[in-house]
Amino acid sequence: MTVDEPLDEPVDLPLDPRAHVNAYFRVERWEVPPADPEDGPSAMSGRAPLDDHLRSPAGGLRTGALNTVFDSLGGLMSGLAVQPGWIVTTSLMTTVARLSHTGPLRIDGRILRRGRNAVVAALDAVDEGEGDRPVAAALLTSAVLDPGAMRLEFERPLVMPMPPPHGDRRPPEEFFCIQPGEGPVTRLDLEDRLRNPWGILHGGALAVLADEAACRAVRADGSGRRQVAAPDSVLHYLQPARRGPVEARAEVVGRRNGRALVRIGIHDVGADGRRIMLASVSVTDV
Repeated sequence: MTVDEPLDEPVDLPLDPRAHVNAYFRVERWEVPPADPEDGPSAMSGRAPLDDHLRSPAGGLRTGALNTVFDSLGGLMSGLAVQPGWIVTTSLMTTVARLSHTGPLRIDGRILRRGRNAVVAALDAVDEGEGDRPVAAALLTSAVLDPGAMRLEFERPLVMPMPPPHGDRRPPEEFFCIQPGEGPVTRLDLEDRLRNPWGILHGGALAVLADEAACRAVRADGSGRRQVAAPDSVLHYLQPARRGPVEARAEVVGRRNGRALVRIGIHDVGADGRRIMLASVSVTDV
């Protein structure tokens, strides 16, 4: 059997915490060095296919999945910019211009500012299947940290090929162990496979949780349609999640012009309910 043949049962992805989430989304990434090293840090580009199980009701890549791709590519680019140090994401602001995509999506990132304590990056996504039509734009802010004993050595310029098709066809909420349900409270079970190399919950899991929690809250609100998607989000990473379960508590704070604004607090229930993320997400009927 080849990797391109359909599978009746999902096949587990490799449980390497450095690549497990990226293998699920099948993101290709490559470094774009400057012509002159003194011109600044490298840019980075990537490509994400639109596998059917990653699509939203609007037909495009789910915003939680897109934010995970932005965080993955932008975080790697920002980390390379501060070596031998590394980074941790502190905020991600995303605006989605089009919710329906043909795919694949190409992501282009560049460093706007590289400081001693923080890095700011800009990311843009275009739809290569629609003549590079703009899809989304994001700003990623990261804090610089000491990676400790973690070995972060890369062959430069860095090229990470697209992982092959796999048998794990679960939608993102299932892959990230989000419990089924509706309403203002959404829970994620913090399984070990969702931890990054530092042992904390992967930032992409929180991005998917915020997206899913916002959409569930709006569907349960009863004033809109059952099919919704999230075009815009602001995610603030406050603390790492280490214990779990992780709980998103959402509140629909208003509606305007067919969109609902949802405010979300995400808490590590196993760590005395410590708040680990604040998010604002807009949700629209589709």
